[in-house]
Amino acid sequence: MRLKHNKKRNTAFLFETLTREYIRAVVKKNTARQTLVKRIIKEHFSKDSVLHKELGIYREVLETERLSREEAEKMLQEAKVRHGNLDGQQIFKSQNKLIKEVNYTLTSSVFGNFVPNYKNLATVHAIFNDKTSIKEKMLLEQKIVDSLISETDEDKIHIDNLTYKTFVESFNKKYSDLPENQKQLLTNYIASFSDNSLGLKVYMSEQVAELKEKLCNLNGDKNLQNEELKQKYDQILDKLEAYKNKEIDDIMVEEVLKVQELVRELENG
Repeated sequence: MRLKHNKKRNTAFLFETLTREYIRAVVKKNTARQTLVKRIIKEHFSKDSVLHKELGIYREVLETERLSREEAEKMLQEAKVRHGNLDGQQIFKSQNKLIKEVNYTLTSSVFGNFVPNYKNLATVHAIFNDKTSIKEKMLLEQKIVDSLISETDEDKIHIDNLTYKTFVESFNKKYSDLPENQKQLLTNYIASFSDNSLGLKVYMSEQVAELKEKLCNLNGDKNLQNEELKQKYDQILDKLEAYKNKEIDDIMVEEVLKVQELVRELENG
């Protein structure tokens, strides 16, 4: 079935394409653009915004899996009810404001970013769209229900926090030279823009603990025999230890990315 889909009116697509633009800016070390994209995401998808609320409903549908058919049908119907209770006019105005800012500050090329789960987003958007024909909507709903009860990876529309499993696969292929732990840190950081940093806090805690362990294991490495390097090594450990009492911000993420790179270089000799 070929869907007629205006991607600029798909809130979930707008969020995903902006997250990809952020990653591109990080990889290209374009700090100015990185800061700009982050501000746009945080402003337009803030916790109390209508776009954040709509994005949350998309997530409910796309993240859920392995339900019974009855549970899947009920869940989808509830998602439709909640989406129907949102102010459509307010969503439209908020999308207009976001689209205008993207066009003006980032250029329309952002909307051309590759989004690997585009078809899934289009399917959910069509289900929520009153302009979709009844017959087409029924077929699409059946497709979603089947995906919610499926246990096979091929049949799932499941993605992790809306963007990240399918995105990481695509991102890995495009930026294969970026180490895996750095990719994971960046994708979790982007997720924090709209999930109150919950996923990022968990990931950062695990990553910092892992880096501390690796640095301790490297303590006797020949590269650390130099007194100046040894002093810097101790400073890095102290900084990692201090992170547990700090809120995660841009500076911390950038520092952890650098530590990840340092540890990788030391491990590779």
